[in-house]
Amino acid sequence: MTAPPAQTFFLMPIPPTPNGRLHLGHIAGPYLRMDMLARYLRSQGHHVDVVSAVDGFDSYVLWKGLQEQRAPEAVVRDYHARIANDLRALDVHVDDFLDLVQGPYARQHAANAQRTVERLVALGVTENVTERVLYCPGTRRYMAGAWLVGQCPYCQAGAGGYFCEACGALFRPESMLNPQPRMGDSPLQWVEVESLFLKVADPEQLLHRMSASGAPASIIEVIARFLQRENGRVRLTAPGDWGVAWSADRFGNPRVLFESGWEYALTCADRALEQTPEHGHAMLRSSAVTTLVSFGIDNAVLLLAGSAAVMDALQDHRSFDYVLTNYFYNLQGAKFSTSRLHVVWAADIVDHTPASSDGVRYFLSRESPENGETNFAIEAFIEVVNVELAGALDSRIDLALAHLDQQRQVIEPGLRASLDAAVERLAFAFRLDAVSVRDAWGVLHQWMQCPELDVTDSADAYLWLKGLAYLAAPTMPRVAAYLWQRLGHDGLPSLQGLYNASTPRENSAPRPRFKPLSPASLAPCLPASVVLDGAPAHA
Repeated sequence: MTAPPAQTFFLMPIPPTPNGRLHLGHIAGPYLRMDMLARYLRSQGHHVDVVSAVDGFDSYVLWKGLQEQRAPEAVVRDYHARIANDLRALDVHVDDFLDLVQGPYARQHAANAQRTVERLVALGVTENVTERVLYCPGTRRYMAGAWLVGQCPYCQAGAGGYFCEACGALFRPESMLNPQPRMGDSPLQWVEVESLFLKVADPEQLLHRMSASGAPASIIEVIARFLQRENGRVRLTAPGDWGVAWSADRFGNPRVLFESGWEYALTCADRALEQTPEHGHAMLRSSAVTTLVSFGIDNAVLLLAGSAAVMDALQDHRSFDYVLTNYFYNLQGAKFSTSRLHVVWAADIVDHTPASSDGVRYFLSRESPENGETNFAIEAFIEVVNVELAGALDSRIDLALAHLDQQRQVIEPGLRASLDAAVERLAFAFRLDAVSVRDAWGVLHQWMQCPELDVTDSADAYLWLKGLAYLAAPTMPRVAAYLWQRLGHDGLPSLQGLYNASTPRENSAPRPRFKPLSPASLAPCLPASVVLDGAPAHA
């Protein structure tokens, strides 16, 4: 098989809010999937820029600052570093990970956002809307974002701020049922504020384009209801003073730009342009760069409707070509919760237990919440690692390496059929409008077993190990890189090198191995809320 013509890609995993670390629920959704896609695209010979940031102007940063009695800038700085460490621990590679509150690109980010909204106003596609919010004169806080809790006006589930995680709705704070201040602000009074909204020119066309980008029908329905309820309006500003500043409203209330993803796309694409100027700015319509963004369903309205509407209205810009969406990932059947400490932190599971990054990634891709809610079950994770990885896979790799001929060799034509089929199935799993890391895991899992190959035969051993290195590269990059170099190749596994001859090398570096796990060995990373064998597993 031949590699496709080289293309250029810009990938932006959703910027996380720096009010805490990343847990496995975060990783299993947008971050692992985007990393696996980036690794696959690179293996095809494509150039890939992966740039993200932290969403430092989210009001939840202010709430965290109050809890920890720290300035919000200090909160952002601290958790930006911790989140970067969680990503590194699970080998989720990001070319650049920006702090846009105070980092070297903060001023550029603010200017990008302000200039964009100024252009929208000048184009005549915005509208000032008067709305009501609860306000506390004593704390000078507007009850919106992190400060407001209540019930969703559409499904009556518990909700906070502008969003409902249960049904995905985005709504105005004044629509919240039974609104209450999260921090007990009192007394409260209703005040009028003026907010700036974008008027979507053609909602049907917008929905059609989002559907073509790979967004599932269920999310398109949520966005369609939102556009209908809001008469095609998308929020651009919110009351408050934490964020990129916008002019005060006619009542004298301070305003900031309402972060909805498009501003991060502009700044992250600016950074990618600096790294590879020959590729042009990814978010311009004149660019040949293919763009993708990944996010959870709770951000669907903002990142799809909000970003696409803004980019379209600018005329010379464009929204992301493709989107990767995911549902929630649970821990032992209950939602991951930072506030309840019902979490497994990403770095802790590999830094404080025998679990490896490859093993965690293998299990998370097997359980990917790409089509619906899934669950990280500790017992299942232990069984999969012990049986499939530390048991069967490690043993078969040992056997194949022991029978590997050290002479220069190539995959024999008569043996290629099974590998060709697996390569095609992996390509199908990573088609851009329907990326499925669960399908990619399935291809790898089937090849790991591959009973028709006798790895005590040198030709079969070479074929199986080479196929394993290539097919495992997106999911288990450490063992894949080791095998690829052990087979005589430099760099990382690639389609171009898969069918090339190579001379296996002597074992010059320790091979990554999967260590057996037990509830006791995982206890250092598990919260007290997790009960195993009838007893809490205290972290």
